[in-house]
Formats: sequence, structure tokens, C-alpha cells
Amino acid sequence: MKTRKITRLFVLAVIVLAVGWTFYTAYFKDKTTVQVGKPVPDFVAQQIGGEKVQLSQLKGKAVVLNFWGTYCPPCREEMADLNRASKEFANKDVVILAINVGESEIPIQSFARQYKLDALPLLMDPARAITRKYQIGQMPSTFFVRADGTLYKHIVGGPMSYKTIQDNMQQIVP
Repeated sequence: MKTRKITRLFVLAVIVLAVGWTFYTAYFKDKTTVQVGKPVPDFVAQQIGGEKVQLSQLKGKAVVLNFWGTYCPPCREEMADLNRASKEFANKDVVILAINVGESEIPIQSFARQYKLDALPLLMDPARAITRKYQIGQMPSTFFVRADGTLYKHIVGGPMSYKTIQDNMQQIVP
């Protein structure tokens, strides 16, 4: 008799938790996603070498956010073109930030030397906080952000061609 009561209470508790979770996710959980025409989330990240970068401090400049990893073949393929575009658009108030997902500074530095990335700010997201904020799944994942902080375009996958990078950067030049 006593085990029957405990079982019933347990089942009731599971039902109450399930209904509560459903209600919470339907009405209260933050459902924001990064959407075209909407402001992108702000973040602070450490650049290779120690300097911190805050996205909101770049207001007035267009920004390209490229989420990548050294372990991602299409990411590796497009890095030289991103570096080249970073040089080309440096005087046009367009900044490319290459945000590494989940790796430490040593492999990123090695990668930068190997691929001769001399114009591309490399940021680290070792705990993947920015990655979660931007809801990154497949990589590379690139966001083209206008100078007012709103998203112009999001490209998932790659590698992007230099022309694709250049054309989208032209669209966000302030």
C-alpha cells in the first residue's frame, strides 16, 4: 500500500514538472535568435595576444563575424580570403572578427602562422558563450552586420568564395 502511494506521488511529480517545463518554454524562455534586420547580441572576447574586443565598441563600423575552428576544413579554406578581405576593407570601416569556437590560444596561434593571417583579428570563445548566444551549429558561420548593429545576412557553411565575401562586405560598407 505504501509503495503504491509513493509511486503515485512520483508519477504526479513527473507530470507536474513536465507541464511546468512546457509552460515555461512556451511563455517565458528567451526565444531570441539572431535575425536579419534585428540587432545582433553584444559580446566581449579576448583576442589572440590578450586584448579584449567588445562588439558594441565597433558601432559605426560594419562588422563581419566569422565563427570557425582549426578542425573545420571549410573554415581553413576560407581563412586566406577573409584575411585578404580584411586588408581590402580596412579603410572602408568594415572589420572582420574571426571567432574561434572552443579552442585555446596555442593551436590558434599555430594556425595563424601556418595560414599567414596577418590582418585578421582572431578572437577566442573557449567556453562557447558567444557561440551559444549566436546559436551556431554548422561552421563556418558568418554574420554580416551593418554599422548600426543590425544583421544584414547570415551565411552558414562554406567555404565562401572571395567574391561572396567581397560582395556581402560591399553591401554593409557604411
